[in-house]
Amino acid sequence: MDDKIGLILLAAGNSVRYNGIKLLDTVLEKQMYRHIVDKVKTLPLVPKIMVTQYDEIAEKVLTDGFHVKINDRPEDGISRSIRLGLKEALEIEPSLDAVLFSVCDQPYITRNTIEAVIDAYRSQYQEIVCAYYGDKLGNPCIFGRKYFEELDKLTGDIGGKSIIKHNMEDVFLLQVDNPKELVDIDTRQN
Repeated sequence: MDDKIGLILLAAGNSVRYNGIKLLDTVLEKQMYRHIVDKVKTLPLVPKIMVTQYDEIAEKVLTDGFHVKINDRPEDGISRSIRLGLKEALEIEPSLDAVLFSVCDQPYITRNTIEAVIDAYRSQYQEIVCAYYGDKLGNPCIFGRKYFEELDKLTGDIGGKSIIKHNMEDVFLLQVDNPKELVDIDTRQN
């Protein structure tokens, strides 16, 4: 039987370096956050959670079958979004085996890469699977249940990469074909 894998999309950042709400800006003919939503909305991952501070995103993803968790304190860093999303996912599906995390500011990530990360988790017998290119760890990443407690203890602007770096013996790194897939847009110059 397949592992029960949930999905958590992180879309609550303040876009400080971007000078505007980047997730709502148009990139490649659609709002930035829509790229990942459109690629994952039909994947057999349950539940699907969107963690955001933006009402417009929250309202639109409900029609895509996502549960929404509002991060009312995004200034507390990405760790708060991770904790909120994980708590929501486990309330909906307490027997989750793993969670795939991804960010909404990587418009070039492909569905093939996302599916490859899921397939790697199911076939490599590692508790963490992370997309990478060269020496850059990226998203998406899957964390098995073994790491839920550590994810829940993250604080500040520290994300799952800190857990990955401290547990490399338990990580399968999936190299992407094109480094552009892992580009997250932080400034208008990206």
